[in-house]
Amino acid sequence: MKNFRALPAVLLGLSSILVGCIGENEDVVFVEPRIEAPAADVKVGVLGVAVSGDFKLTLALGPRASGPSTVQLGAVAITDAPNQQSIVSGLSLTSTKPFPVTVQPDSEVTIDFLLDKMIPEGAVDALCLPAGIRIAATIQDSLEVGATSVASDVFKPTGCM
Repeated sequence: MKNFRALPAVLLGLSSILVGCIGENEDVVFVEPRIEAPAADVKVGVLGVAVSGDFKLTLALGPRASGPSTVQLGAVAITDAPNQQSIVSGLSLTSTKPFPVTVQPDSEVTIDFLLDKMIPEGAVDALCLPAGIRIAATIQDSLEVGATSVASDVFKPTGCM
């Protein structure tokens, strides 16, 4: 009877080994976007208030996708921490790769972005709330109908007083 008590533990160990062999993007058949390393700086100057910063957009596609995907970038905005309200929209973006971007099955594409925007002075209070902000965007994946939304983790901009 002692040997049968160890059986569930052995089976659990084997199943975790088998699960570990499957890549983390194995089931990703549509492009999965991630916004990483967001940063923003608020500067009050003679000409008004400016927000500038950067972030990375990573687009991942798993090996089971039906083929490559062509990805278009949609709207990009700075939102509140719950990602419910846009604080700054119409950002001027510069990217390291032109859109549309092609993502091959079983690969990732990372695009670096710089952002810059003059904003109304009233927006400074919303940008500098203690709860923080997010960078949010939409993408259009040619393998999927409809837009896919993505948002960064919450972060706090520099330059807030």
